[in-house]
Parts: sequence; C-alpha cells; structure tokens
Amino acid sequence: MPEGDSLHRLAARLAPVLEGREVVDFSARRFTNDAARSLVRRRVTSVAAKGKNLLIRFDDARVLHIHLGMEGRVLVERPRSTFWAMDRERWEPDMRLAVRGATIVGRRLPMLRLLTESQEKRAPDLAELGPDLVREGWDENEAVRRLRALTDRAIADALLVQRAAAGIGNVYKSEVCFLEGVDPRTMLSELHDDELRRLLRRASALLRSNLGSGPRVTRPSLRGPRLWVYGRGGRPCLRCKTPIVRLMQGPAPFSASARSTYFCPTCQPPHAARRDEARP
Repeated sequence: MPEGDSLHRLAARLAPVLEGREVVDFSARRFTNDAARSLVRRRVTSVAAKGKNLLIRFDDARVLHIHLGMEGRVLVERPRSTFWAMDRERWEPDMRLAVRGATIVGRRLPMLRLLTESQEKRAPDLAELGPDLVREGWDENEAVRRLRALTDRAIADALLVQRAAAGIGNVYKSEVCFLEGVDPRTMLSELHDDELRRLLRRASALLRSNLGSGPRVTRPSLRGPRLWVYGRGGRPCLRCKTPIVRLMQGPAPFSASARSTYFCPTCQPPHAARRDEARP
C-alpha cells in the first residue's frame, strides 16, 4: 500500500533514470494528443515526492502530478524481460513516458495531470499539504497546529489528513497508535499537544526508517511478523497475546471510503482509562 515512504523510494528510483534526459515520447489515456505531444522534447529537471504525491518536473516549469491511490504503480519498463512482455499483453498502461535510454509506465493511476507552475500553486491537494514527515526538518509545531485546526475526529482518522501532516497512510496510522499506546478511537480533542507530538515523531521515525530497500518494517525482529498490528485482526498481540481488533473508521465507517484500523484493546486502553491510571 503506497504511503509516504513508498513515494520517496519511488522518486529515488526514478530520478537517476529520468533527470536531465529529454522526453522522446509520451502518452496518457486522459490527455489529449496535443497535451501529450507538448511534453516531447522537453527535459526532465527533477523527480521528487511530496507526501504521497509524485512530481516529475520539466524545463518549461510544468509538472506531471501522479497519485497512486490504493493500487497505482509506476514502473521502469523492461522490454527484454519475458515477464514484462507477458504482463504488457494483459494491460494497457495509463501512462507511458519515454526518455532517451529508458521508459516508465503507470497503471491504475487515480490521479494523473499536467500542471503549469501557477496551476500547481492553486491546486489545493498540493498547495495545502501539511509538513512532509519523511523530510528532515519538518515543522512539528505547524503539524500540531494543523491537527488542532481540524474538526474533531478520531485520532486515527486525523492522522490520515494530508493537509495536517503528509505521508501517513493506513498502515502507519495503526502502527503509530499501537507503539504510542493510544486507542485509535480517541478523539483529537482528548489528546494533549505532547501526545500529538509523540505520535507525529513516531510516524516520522518509522517513515524515514523504511526509505531503504526491502519490505516495510515497524517491528525489527529476526522472527515473526514485520508489523505489530496492521493486517493481524483476530491474531494475538505480539506483546500481551490479546486478540487484535479490526474496525472500520472514517467519516462514513460503513461506506466504501472507510478504512481498516487495527489495535490491541489491552496495550491501547481507552483514553479515560489511561488518564485514571495516571492519577496519584
């Protein structure tokens, strides 16, 4: 599942392939022929991630904005691979961008658009993004301020709001709440600023620790699962053996937009219980 670390890793893989090279061909299902042709002979100046967005910039100040959603993928084409040849017969990509010496393709892309510099500045989903937790030096005070500015909601839902803090997705939402001992159903208004800071710092540390190669890990161990709670509904907690609970959260918990949250009822007691335990 693409989250902030996934996009930064993707940008790091694509940058050596694309940066500084001239576009020789471009096609995209949602683009007119004129729009697609306008990128040919342009030079790629940078490839970067911003939160959960991939931004490919060109020498005319335009940017190709890609969001992977839940199932999107961007790959470097390998035409000599037998597997790639078979896979190519099964699907037509949403996008193909060819530069001298390499081609990348995108599939199942819910967001693919070409923006001018002024359009990018006006696009709310980019211009209003909160601090990117994957980047060094992200503004902790600003992230807390943006969380406080949200309408009151469960902390697990608040952590997914990209205009508050960019980069956290469904996996890290559950893992961060578990590691900080916070019940994901706790309302934002019930948490102190120090608790929000700890959640954000933990999220940033996990995101940054997963920028290298290999599978995503939040539980460093030579044995057992790589994740503490995500995807483990009904299985025993790795700390206390209590069965992990899976619940659906979101503005409409029973709709298609609802997201799964996993937590341990023992390790993550309700906030009121935690507060009572802390009293002398």
